[in-house]
Amino acid sequence: MTSSVKPDRSGQRTVALSDEGFPLYGLLALSGAIFISMATEFLPGGLIPQIAADFDRSAGDAGHLITIFALTVILTAAPVAILTRRVPRKALILIAFALIGMGNIATVLSPSFEFLLAARVVGALAHGAFWSVVAAYPAHLVRPTQLAKATALTAAGGSVAGVVGIPLGNAVGQAFGWRVSFGVLAALVVLTGLLMAWKLPPIAVPRSIKHSSKGPPAARRDATLPAILIVCLLFILVVGAQNSFGTFNVVWLLDVAHVAPAAVPIMLFIGGVASAVGVALTGVLYNKFPIRLFLVSIAVLAGLLGSLPVVAGSEPAVWLLSALLGAVFGGVPIMLQTRMMISASPRMRNAAAALQTTAINIGIGGGAFMGGVVLDRISLDALPFWAAICMLVALAAAGVWEIYNERRRNNGPRKEKVVNHGVYG
Repeated sequence: MTSSVKPDRSGQRTVALSDEGFPLYGLLALSGAIFISMATEFLPGGLIPQIAADFDRSAGDAGHLITIFALTVILTAAPVAILTRRVPRKALILIAFALIGMGNIATVLSPSFEFLLAARVVGALAHGAFWSVVAAYPAHLVRPTQLAKATALTAAGGSVAGVVGIPLGNAVGQAFGWRVSFGVLAALVVLTGLLMAWKLPPIAVPRSIKHSSKGPPAARRDATLPAILIVCLLFILVVGAQNSFGTFNVVWLLDVAHVAPAAVPIMLFIGGVASAVGVALTGVLYNKFPIRLFLVSIAVLAGLLGSLPVVAGSEPAVWLLSALLGAVFGGVPIMLQTRMMISASPRMRNAAAALQTTAINIGIGGGAFMGGVVLDRISLDALPFWAAICMLVALAAAGVWEIYNERRRNNGPRKEKVVNHGVYG
């Protein structure tokens, strides 16, 4: 299926779908922008020791750079999505992406830790606007049967951020200083922004929103809202569990597993490659085994996190488990993102994308915050155990909902709608 651009009745250029191919170049451009956005959000996690030393702060304080970023997105993503609902989607992506670049420049120039926090807030505001559009964009470009493939392709940008961006940023930070890492990201924003302006197909603002004076459609009247909210809950639990340990992963590797500092970028690179493999496999397997693939992945993540402290004294085992964590977790957000866009009705997709962005950042910020609490009040050694327990909570929540959903499918009077709008399909 290819994307051709046509004017609608108002003169707005829109994407028209045909059956011949797949909008590969547009999705690749979007994937590149996601790479920058994800690297901007998570790069401080790989540079916590350097940032903390530069400003004479603790590792827990430096971890707040991720927390404050996520908190800003939580508070602003939905309001910004409402305020910008009539802005053409492609234009909004380009504006938000430019502001992400400005936030990175401000980060490079930060004279104090407080200024650095303010720069992160600017980047987070743009990040929330960016993701409130990006999360739904592939659903407007491809048919439902291609959504898992399209989502995996755009999400590959996040995987590349893990494979190249964050490990390379860590290495550059060690060699030249953490500010240089953010400077490189700022330069990449310019190149990627030009590529998006050239190759990303535009889509129209939904007519129900464009011609409404009362705001977005009433979500309470939409039958898909319960499934949307459940997916949001699972995002919070899974991402929160992962980030409660992942935010301080480098600190744990250095101080508990005693991995040499020079080996950390290599380990992060291997984990990123494994994550990319997980994304690719998810794109292939998800449509065949949506329920089992998700539940098994969460169970395996809990087991791997709980095993890390046990093998901390064996560096080869730590390397292996870290790679497996990357591979398994890499596909989990793809499953949830795909389910969100399949579950949401067309008129709810943009609202679902904003709620999804909020939920992800609640998980990121809440996970980083709770990880910092465990680090400061219990011990660094306990972090993987805490993350494993949180992951089991996510597994229990997913299992309970699936049991409930199965009973509705079997016994409910509206069987067809339950099948279409269930969390896993």
